[in-house]
Amino acid sequence: MKRPTIYLFVLVYVLTLLSCANVEKYNRFIETPLAVEAMQQDINYVEHNLWKMHPDLFLYVREDQLKVKFDSLRRAIRQPLLPNQFQLALASVLAQVRQGHMTLSPLISKFDPKGKDKVRYQKSKGPFSQLGFHWQENTLYLSKNGTLDSSLVAGSKILSIEGIQPQNLYTKYRPTFTSDGYNTTFIDQAFERLLPRYYQLELGYKDSISVLFSCADSTYQRTVVRRFDSVDTKAKSGVTTKAVKKVGQPDQKKSDLKKQRKIFGYNANLKRMSKQLSFPVKGDSSVALLKVVDFSFGRPKEAYRRIFDRLELNSVQYLILDLRGNLGGRLSDVRELYSYLVEEDKFQFVQPAVITSKFNLPFYQVKGLPGWSYPILSPFIIPSAVVSWTKSFSKDGINYTHLTGSKVEKSKGGRYRGDLFVLIDGGTFSAASLIATNLKVGKRAVFVGEETGGAANGTVAGSLPVLKLPNSHLRWRFGLMEVKPYYQVSEEGRGVMPDVPVVRSVDDVIKGKDPVLDKVLKSIRVQ
Repeated sequence: MKRPTIYLFVLVYVLTLLSCANVEKYNRFIETPLAVEAMQQDINYVEHNLWKMHPDLFLYVREDQLKVKFDSLRRAIRQPLLPNQFQLALASVLAQVRQGHMTLSPLISKFDPKGKDKVRYQKSKGPFSQLGFHWQENTLYLSKNGTLDSSLVAGSKILSIEGIQPQNLYTKYRPTFTSDGYNTTFIDQAFERLLPRYYQLELGYKDSISVLFSCADSTYQRTVVRRFDSVDTKAKSGVTTKAVKKVGQPDQKKSDLKKQRKIFGYNANLKRMSKQLSFPVKGDSSVALLKVVDFSFGRPKEAYRRIFDRLELNSVQYLILDLRGNLGGRLSDVRELYSYLVEEDKFQFVQPAVITSKFNLPFYQVKGLPGWSYPILSPFIIPSAVVSWTKSFSKDGINYTHLTGSKVEKSKGGRYRGDLFVLIDGGTFSAASLIATNLKVGKRAVFVGEETGGAANGTVAGSLPVLKLPNSHLRWRFGLMEVKPYYQVSEEGRGVMPDVPVVRSVDDVIKGKDPVLDKVLKSIRVQ
């Protein structure tokens, strides 16, 4: 989840990082061992700020257990380490907190082409971006072939990339990341998503990779190279894309398309709209599918108004809300969607967030910014601090702050009142899990799929400053607010459970089958 009030601060921080050192100096630092004393200071820095700023540090780990982990790390560091070797050790300790929003990012080497090549590389497709990966049961599969080499067979097992087996990467990096609580369905999807980064950490910047595949009891090797496509590459290759007319994916003029992208949220990385409404049963407009990829893009008020007006116009009786792979986003976005789905005339989406200090919260939010920026940004920081203080309060010795959706408000007059099905999986995380909990406990919908990756009872996020460790320069992100949905479940530390469990097999993924959606459509036809 993100807070718009700190967007400017984050932007300045990113620009500062880019301007602090050139690529050569940055890459040289990555290959320079850190002194033992420097790493000990970074460990102390993290431990001090974690205890001071985290609102519910001991939800999933006891205080004495976490202290032992930090003490053991300090004792284990007795010789210089490279920054990313240190990252592996420290991130493994932070993962014990079991809060998926908290990350300690490694330093990835950079490549900076000069002159004309710079624009050329920015518009190219790297070897990893041309391949689709699926990780299941400790095996990596090629789920999609985006190269121009048709001999690559989707469904093939990937035995190694540049001689490195993916299983070895899983063993090495798995201890450094976590889901919320004790959930496990999130882990495979997270590793699948992070895999290209891990290979880049091992191999550096690559324009080509050699991949060893296995298919039908035989192996074959291919080299995937960076593609410098021209605008008309697809036309020349005979590949065409058939337009699909959907709300959020219209077939219109460029000016109209640009407007639609702003409203429904175009995700440039995934090259699709964040909010897509379609009708999956041919000739039957009473069944609608609303796919929400994320809650981070678009103009939710206008987008959802258009979507639910369309549902009413088509007299939709069955709405399928697909939250699979939705990693969350803005509270204002997900709250807006919820206001169209509740049955009651009034609702409260989340509880006021627990914080460590109502006075220090606004300063914690900008703690990751460089010192020189505070005088420049003070005209923004001070008003933001005043607003933050007005939203904060104490009750029974606990500090809270109000969030978007933490007060009772009216539901939408044109809200959807028909049958609702929600599709979930391990990629349903953060804000997506919040709405899933409220719909599930409120008995508003039938849930189909897998346990969500986000904890049903909330997460520590809300505001996510990024602190740069003093010596290793590793970037540490963590939440300042414990955000809980209005409704709660009895079991702490698990995700939202499906009413109808359905797991996609490897064959389903490779062949593009969707047994989860099929299960819902079949049940609707039976009705």
